[in-house]
Amino acid sequence: MVDILFVVPDLHRGGVGRCVHFMLEELPKHGLSTSLFCMREIEHEFTPSKANVTRGVARKLGNRAMQLSAPWSLLKLMSTIRREQPAVVCSHGLICNILVAAARLFMPGSFRTVAFEHNSPSAHYRSTSLGALKRALLRVCYGAHDEVVGVSRGVARDLVAMVPSLKDKCRHIYNGIPLEEVRAQARAPGQALPDDGKLHVVSVGRLVSTKGFQTLIDAACRLDDPDVVFTVIGEGPQRAEFEAQIAARKPGSPVRLVGHVDNPFPMLASADIFLSCSERESFGIVLVEALCLGVPVVATDCPSGPAEILEDGKFGELVPVGDAAAVAHAIQSLAADRPRREHLSDLGPQRAADFSLERHCRNVADLFQPLLRKGGLDRVGART
Repeated sequence: MVDILFVVPDLHRGGVGRCVHFMLEELPKHGLSTSLFCMREIEHEFTPSKANVTRGVARKLGNRAMQLSAPWSLLKLMSTIRREQPAVVCSHGLICNILVAAARLFMPGSFRTVAFEHNSPSAHYRSTSLGALKRALLRVCYGAHDEVVGVSRGVARDLVAMVPSLKDKCRHIYNGIPLEEVRAQARAPGQALPDDGKLHVVSVGRLVSTKGFQTLIDAACRLDDPDVVFTVIGEGPQRAEFEAQIAARKPGSPVRLVGHVDNPFPMLASADIFLSCSERESFGIVLVEALCLGVPVVATDCPSGPAEILEDGKFGELVPVGDAAAVAHAIQSLAADRPRREHLSDLGPQRAADFSLERHCRNVADLFQPLLRKGGLDRVGART
């Protein structure tokens, strides 16, 4: 028997995978035993050292193949639940939340469930393939869980707006960041920005339209200051479009697309300003990473993470979504105001501490405790 069985698509080296991997390692320190079910295997994923791992399909699958393999994963998940006998099953992401709800339908009363949602559903599932079906499944399945957790207040509010019956069992728990690991990686040998007397603005993200890089490029064009250099770290399917936009614009502040960087933190730590132009963010982990490193932040006030992380402008500058003129003005103002930059740099690490992985783990452990007590009655009954 285990206390908590986590159910995830995979343990990719991003926000979800990192948080779940950390909980697998840390929850035993809180007296909770853990186990893990992954729907698939991927390259470059975390490897838990303290939990049994079961996979729905023990090979690498793309997203569509993983979705098609869901019936098989459901059977494997139910077999895992029978073998592990968890008190609580904690799932992350729409497809896993649906699988656990389905497993509970076939195995009533044997375990409690917690569903984590990492996207603002009204926006995210409107723009993805099969969005109408996904929204319908969310409405039907999320009500079957004992607790539903959004990774920000905005995500939790969005869930309740979409499924009003979740009002009394939906809460938010912010994602956690390994702050000391980020600082250590920033000190490691790596590709730092040049110390050339220019003001360096860094942005990090996948090269897709929802990250707002078209707004960044327009803002650089409006700023038209050769001593302000924009550097974009990340790769993605719309790289060619952004390169064409950069090539077609009139001369302005330089914009460099440097692609994927294995360790972006030396570059981020050496920036003068971090800029996020996203159209939507369920949370915004990279904002916290910038704060952790003492880099002043300018971010679009998109739904729903940036305003929460920056406390409506206390810990960074917020600008309207898609407003290149406002972005250019915010960068120009910070560039001319060294005391303001230094003030934000001092505040950043203090604010980042509110989003540590340790705090995230404590909050999740506190969420599990009452469910474990309720689930314990079922477990006692199962033993007799």
